[in-house]
Order: sequence, then structure tokens, then C-alpha cells
Amino acid sequence: MIKLSIIEDIDEVRQGLKYLIGADPDIQVLKTYSKAENFIDSFPLFTTPDIILMDIGLPGMSGIEATRIIKKAYPDIDILILTIFEEEKKILNAIQAGATGYILKNTRPGDLVSQIKSIYSGGSPISPQIARKILDEFRKETKTIEKKEYNLTNREKEILRSIVEGLTYREISMKHSIASSTVKKHILHIYRKLEVNSKVEFIKKVMDENLV
Repeated sequence: MIKLSIIEDIDEVRQGLKYLIGADPDIQVLKTYSKAENFIDSFPLFTTPDIILMDIGLPGMSGIEATRIIKKAYPDIDILILTIFEEEKKILNAIQAGATGYILKNTRPGDLVSQIKSIYSGGSPISPQIARKILDEFRKETKTIEKKEYNLTNREKEILRSIVEGLTYREISMKHSIASSTVKKHILHIYRKLEVNSKVEFIKKVMDENLV
């Protein structure tokens, strides 16, 4: 059972998320909060959530600052930023603060649940739109270094390009006519060969070394 807390200031959104996510039998919504300060004031935690669904635009302390504080006190908690913001600066600040994933509020409920489960399984979900913005930002800030050989298979190179394009697991599966489970295995192998642990690290290495 995945234990999850929600920090979202808009009551209707917060209750809607609680209902939609809590309807999944694999997820237990522990508690919801309208302010990050309310969650932090409950330290030390009696029951530690596995994942926190965090809004950025909170009243008082921002979701980014709250992420930084929470990760310092409880580094094992994964934080999934859920927001309407697509600005590069906010995205990178959230990731630098320790967020595990960053997706938009218009994400479909089923996809949101899938992203939560992906984080619990060690993934680092990022919406396709967000992935593209991160790519654009890295293009501005990084210089290409010598390209290395990672012995990727032709299929792994195809999957790599699809990830860079911002496709989801489901879209990659459809594009290459392979099962989603096979896509996940390929991505795991690619991450191991590139020696990265998250999509952000993956994208940075691809851009730094001009792998596409």
C-alpha cells in the first residue's frame, strides 16, 4: 500500500485529488493539508508518507521551499510537484529542491495515479511538456562534451530518442509496437548503461554528450 499525503490550498482540488487517488486500492491517502506549514508543523511525523503530492503556488511558504525543508528532514519521502506552472525557472528550482517528479494539473486522473505508482517503483515522472522545457533549458546552459560509446542497441537508441521527444511509456509502447513492460525494461537498461538514476539526469547527459 502506497501511503500518500496531499498539500494543496484550493479546497475543491484537494478534495477531488483525495477522492480520485484514494479510489485506487493500492494507494492510501493519509491526510491532506491546505498549507505546507501545517504539514511541517506536524514534525516529527507519526506516520511517514511514501509520497507527497505538492502544489507549488501555496499561500505562505511555497511548494519549492517546503520541498527543500521536507527533503532535508525526511530524505526518503518522494515529492511529486503538481502545478499549472510551466516556467523553466520554477521547474528547475523544484527539481533542485529535491522533487522527484513534476507534472501538470491537467494530467488525466488515470495518468496521475500511474505517475504516483511510477515514483513508488523508483521512477521520476515528468510531463512531456515539462521534459521539453527542461531540454530547452539545458540547451541554453550546457556545452557539448565528447560523445561516449555506451553500447546501446538499435532498439535502445529508438527508445532513447522517444524519451527525449517527451513521449510517455504508453506512447512509446504504441509507437514501437511493444508492450509497456518491455518499454520499462529497455529504459532500465538505458539508465544503467548511461549511469543515471532519474529522467532529469538522463536528459542532462543526453544533451551534454549529444546522444541524439
